[in-house]
Amino acid sequence: MPDLSIAIQHTPTRADRRMWVQAMTEQLRSENPNIPVTVVEDTRLEGCWPTYRRALEAAGNVSHHLVLQDDLALCRDFIGAVEEVIRARPNHLISLYTNAESVYTARARGEAWVEKAGASGPSIIWPGELIGEFLQWQDKHINRNFEWDTVRVSMWLIKTSKRAFATVPSLTQHLGSESSLLGLNGSHKVAAWFIGEQQSALGIDWSQGLASPPKETTLIHPEWWAHFQE
Repeated sequence: MPDLSIAIQHTPTRADRRMWVQAMTEQLRSENPNIPVTVVEDTRLEGCWPTYRRALEAAGNVSHHLVLQDDLALCRDFIGAVEEVIRARPNHLISLYTNAESVYTARARGEAWVEKAGASGPSIIWPGELIGEFLQWQDKHINRNFEWDTVRVSMWLIKTSKRAFATVPSLTQHLGSESSLLGLNGSHKVAAWFIGEQQSALGIDWSQGLASPPKETTLIHPEWWAHFQE
């Protein structure tokens, strides 16, 4: 069984996000009180990236660390399902949410994965050994004032030719699609297929599509690449 820690990236000034974080922490601690759950608060309004970095640094001495944003709904039996997902792909970043079009292809095939060229942001499982590598790489290559956290992760994945994957179905749903802290609202920013809050994800056959999942590109705008240096 993988050992796991969880961090929730949180902006406590927002009442809706406080409510969502309370619901998540109650569920996580109810499902497995032995897994450490840390709420990393942006009390000084530093923004997404500094808070995400501290959420990564909250990883304990564990094999895997899960970073959640504070505007999510979780499926039933979430932690048990996360452990099953990790056992299927222990060495890669795994997004538990995606709105990628390739989800529909995977679903039609009866497969459980899509491969992403970058990261789908709000809920990502990190192999613990990759966290330090990523933080050192982005310190060297990305402007410290660049605010988009998962774009940094996507740049790292692309530039280091690392593979990343997303589950089909998604095990989390984005509740804050119309209340982005960066003003990036959009009704499309929900999971292409969320299993549902009342549905258990235990027992999904994560071996389906493991070898050759549908692939999805990640768009990084030229103005974002302007913050990157070799």
